[in-house]
Amino acid sequence: MKKQTAAVVTKAIESKSETARNEALFEIRSLKKDLAKLEKELSSKKCVVEDPAFDLVHSAFEIFRHTQVMSENKKLTEEIDESLEKSSFKDFLDSKGARILKKPEGWHWISPAGEMHYLGPGSDAQGAAKKLESIVSKRSKPVAKKAVAKKAPVKVDPVEEPAKVEAVKEPKKGKGK
Repeated sequence: MKKQTAAVVTKAIESKSETARNEALFEIRSLKKDLAKLEKELSSKKCVVEDPAFDLVHSAFEIFRHTQVMSENKKLTEEIDESLEKSSFKDFLDSKGARILKKPEGWHWISPAGEMHYLGPGSDAQGAAKKLESIVSKRSKPVAKKAVAKKAPVKVDPVEEPAKVEAVKEPKKGKGK
């Protein structure tokens, strides 16, 4: 559920960033037109300027504002991704039964054999998850090999079976009358 909510929020943030980008591009084009107009007016002999300075400053400020929104949205998206990653590590640790203990402090996991393993400090869920994964993967490999060895069929020598057939008792012949 966390990933779905984060995906919706991230999509909305990206939509806002795209809108801000389009508006910034519009302001850049508008600023180019205003600068061309100002250059034309200043290069003429009449030199009549119709107060374009406000338009230039306003366009520049709008470009700054929209690019700032884009930058903040990018940082926010990165923070959401980072927090999702951290929560996935915590979910993995919880699913395997690892707990944060106060004494001894940090992430710990108790194996099915009853052995307690220290996984790392309480603030480092990623490191603890990696260590737990390595411990669990080491434990599961030998079990798989033993299971394969137990399932191997027992071979019977075909030579012994005919001997058993010959060893079967022959019916006794009756005594002659």
